[in-house]
Amino acid sequence: MHRIVLATLAILASGAPALQAQTPAQRPAAPQPPAAGPGEIRGTVVDAGSSAPVARASVAVLSTRDSALVAGAIARPDGTFRIQGLRPGTYYLRVSMMGYGAQTTGQLTVAEASPRANAGNVRLARSALMLEGIDVTAQRQAVIIAPDRNTYQTRDVAPAATNASEVLEAVPAVQVDADGKVSLRGNENVVVQINGRPSPIRGSQLAGYLKQLPANTLDRVEVVPNPSAKYDPEGMAGIINIVLKQNVDLGLSGGLTLGASTADRYTAAGNVGYQRGPATFALNYGFSSDDRALYGVNDRTRYGALKTPLSFTEQDIRGTNGNAGHNLNAAVDLRLSERDVLSNALQLNSRGSTEDSRSAYTEWNATRLLLDAYDRVRDSDQDARMFDYTLAFKRTLQPQRHEISAEVRVNRMEDDDRTALWRQTTAGGPQLDGENNRTDSRSQQLTAQVDYTRSLSPQLKLETGYKGNTRALDRDYTVLKDPLGSGEWVRSDLSNALEFDESVNAVYGVLSRGGAKTELQAGLRAEYASRDFSLGDTGERFPHDDTSFFPSGLVSHKLSDQTQVKLSYSRRVRRPGTQELNPFPAFFDQQNVFLGNPRLNPEYTDALELSLQQSMKTGSLQLSPFYRRTTDVIRAAINTADTVSGREVTSVSFQNLDTGSSWGADLNGTMRLGQAFNGLAAVNVFQMVTDGGSQSTLSSNAVTWSARLNGTLNVSPRTSFTASYFYRAPMAIEGGRFEAFSFANLSVRQKLYGEKLNVTLRLSDPFNTQRFRVRAGDDNVLQVTERTQTSRALHLTVQSTFGRPPRVRQPRREVQPESTSPFPG
Repeated sequence: MHRIVLATLAILASGAPALQAQTPAQRPAAPQPPAAGPGEIRGTVVDAGSSAPVARASVAVLSTRDSALVAGAIARPDGTFRIQGLRPGTYYLRVSMMGYGAQTTGQLTVAEASPRANAGNVRLARSALMLEGIDVTAQRQAVIIAPDRNTYQTRDVAPAATNASEVLEAVPAVQVDADGKVSLRGNENVVVQINGRPSPIRGSQLAGYLKQLPANTLDRVEVVPNPSAKYDPEGMAGIINIVLKQNVDLGLSGGLTLGASTADRYTAAGNVGYQRGPATFALNYGFSSDDRALYGVNDRTRYGALKTPLSFTEQDIRGTNGNAGHNLNAAVDLRLSERDVLSNALQLNSRGSTEDSRSAYTEWNATRLLLDAYDRVRDSDQDARMFDYTLAFKRTLQPQRHEISAEVRVNRMEDDDRTALWRQTTAGGPQLDGENNRTDSRSQQLTAQVDYTRSLSPQLKLETGYKGNTRALDRDYTVLKDPLGSGEWVRSDLSNALEFDESVNAVYGVLSRGGAKTELQAGLRAEYASRDFSLGDTGERFPHDDTSFFPSGLVSHKLSDQTQVKLSYSRRVRRPGTQELNPFPAFFDQQNVFLGNPRLNPEYTDALELSLQQSMKTGSLQLSPFYRRTTDVIRAAINTADTVSGREVTSVSFQNLDTGSSWGADLNGTMRLGQAFNGLAAVNVFQMVTDGGSQSTLSSNAVTWSARLNGTLNVSPRTSFTASYFYRAPMAIEGGRFEAFSFANLSVRQKLYGEKLNVTLRLSDPFNTQRFRVRAGDDNVLQVTERTQTSRALHLTVQSTFGRPPRVRQPRREVQPESTSPFPG
C-alpha cells in the first residue's frame, strides 16, 4: 500500500511542470467520451462570411434513427474537430456557437469497411445576439438503457423529491425501507457509490446520510445489477451509483434551492461554479432538517404446548424522530497539459439524529387478566462527522483507447451516540430501571488505485489495474445502570470495546472486443482480504483471511438498430460488517436484542442475467430475467425463547447457512409522446429460496413482486404535473413475513423567468399508506411489529439559477461514460 501511494505521488509530481507551460490559448478540445466503435467523424467549423475558423463551437453527433445524442466535442482553436469511437451507422451533426445560428449537416455514414467520415467545412452564419429573452431547452432521456446499466435522470424520475433517499424510492428495482436502508431486487447487499466511489459509510449511517442529502444535488442514478471484474465485487445485488451534479462550462454560475413542508421538513442548498483557463472550481452546500412523528406497536404472544397462549405483551409506541445535517462538496480541476488532468475532491458531512419516544407496555396473562402496566421512555441523540478527500491524476494519450489514471483517497469518520432509557409507572412518576448508553466510534480508511487502458487493435481493448484498501475502526460502548432510580449509576457488564482492522488488495484484467453486431467482454479479479476483529475487554481475537477470484463475462448482440440482447455473468462477495460480527448484546427495547457472530464467513454469489432491449420511436422496453446462487449465505437467526442479561427476549443474530438462490425478472418500459408526456413503468418479480443445510432449521421459499409507475404531463412549456406510485407485495422471510407496502406522490412544477426560477408543490403519500409491518416467530412466540412515520405532507420547493454552468472534467472512478455499449474505444 505504501509503495502504491509513493508511486502515485511521483506520477503527480512529474506532471506538475506542465502546469506552468500551459496557457488558456493552448487549451485543447475537450471531447465527451465517445461511444464504442472504430469509426470517427472529422471536420472544420468556419465563419460563413469570412471562412475564418470558429473556435470552441459545440459539435453534437446525433443518430438519424431517433435523433438521440451519441457523442460530442468542442472545436479546437483552429476550428477543427474529431469525434472518435463511433459504431457503424448513419449520423448527422448539429453545430452551434453563441453569436451564430445553429447548423445541421446532412447524413454522414460510418461503415465497417470505411470507418472515417469527413463532414468538411461546417459554415455558421452570424446572428444577432440578445442576452435577454433566450429560452434554452435541453431535453435529455429520462432513462438511458445500456447493456451493463440503466441510468435514471433525477429530474425526470423524481422531480419533487426532497432528499436522496426519496430519489432512490422512485428508481425501478430499488427499495428503501422504513429505516432508510436501500435494497435492489429485494436484496440489501447492494453497494451504494457516490460519483463512482464506494460510500465509506454503511447501514444506518448511510441511511442517515441519504436522508439529509438534498435531492437537487443529484444528477442521475445508475443501476448496475451485474458489474464486471473491473469493479469491487462487494454487493451481492450489484451497484447503485449516485452521480452528484458538478455544475461547472465557461464563466460563473450558481443556484439556490429552498424547501419547506407541513411536516417540519426543511431543505436549503446552494452551488457555485467558476472556470477560467486550465482551472475549474465547483462548490456545493446542502442542509436538510426532517422531524417526524413516530407511531408503532410491538405485540408479543407466548405459546405453550399445542400453541396455547401463555401470556401477552402489548407495546404502543409514540414519539418523534429527527434528522438534520450539513453537506459540503468541493471540486478543483487543473488541466496540467494537453494530456494531463489533476483533480481534487473534498466532501465534508456533519449530521445528527434524535429520538424521543414513550412505549406504553401492558402485560396480560393467558385469560387476558391485567398483570402490569408501565411506560418505558427513550431519549436518544446521535452526532456524526465525515471527512473525505480524493487526489486523482489522469493522463489521456488517446481518449478511451490509451489512458492511465491514479488516485489516493483518505476518509475519516466519527460517531457519538447517547441514549437514556428509564421506566415509569405513571407520567411524571419516579424513574426506575435507568440506563445510559454511550457509543464512541472512530474509523479511518485509505484507498489507492491505479488503472490502465490500452487498445490492442481497433476493436480489442485491455483494461487492467490495482486497488488497495485498508480500514481501521475503534468503538467503545459504555452502559451505566441505576435500577432503583437513586442516582447511583453502576457500570454494566453490557459495556464493551472492539477493534476492527480490514485490508483488501486486488488486481484485475478485463478484455473487451467490439464489433458492428456482437460485443464480447471477459474479466478476472483476484483479491486477498484479511480482517482482525478483537474484543477490547477480553482481548479475544477473531482473525480471518481469504484469497478469492471473481470472473465476469458479457456477450451483447445487436439483432437490429432497435433490438439488442445481452447475457452477463459475475461473481460477487459480501464480507460481514462490524455490527454482524460484534457478539455483545445490543437491545432494541426490553423484548428484542441483537447479537453478532464473530465467526461469520463471507458469502459468495454467482449471478447470471439475460437482457432484451427494444427501442421504439415513443420509448423503450427492457426485459431482464436473472438467477443468483449464494454459498455460505448470511441470514438472520431469530430465537424467540432466548435469555440475555437475565431477560427473556427475542434475540436476532446471524449465521452462515448452506445455500441461497433467487431468480426472477425485471420489466422496465419508458414512453415519450413528444414534449407532452413521458412516463416510466417497472415490474419486478423474484423468488428467494434459502437452504439452511443439515445443521439449521432456517429455510425459506417465497415469491414476491413489486411495481412502480411514474408519469409527467407537460400541459405547457412552463407547467408540468407528475404522479408516481409504488407497491411491494407481501414477502416471506426466514421465520417471518413482511406485509405489503405502498405509497404515492403527486406534484406540480411551474417555471418562471425562463429557466431561472422553478416552483414545485408536492403532496407526499396522499392515501397515508406508507407503513412498515412484519410478523416473526415460531412455536414459542409470535411478534407483530409495525412502524409508521409522518409521511403525508405538502412540500414547497423554490429553485433559482444564474449564469452558465461550467463542466467539471473530474475523472470519476468506477463510472463508465453514458454509452449504448460497455466497450468504449
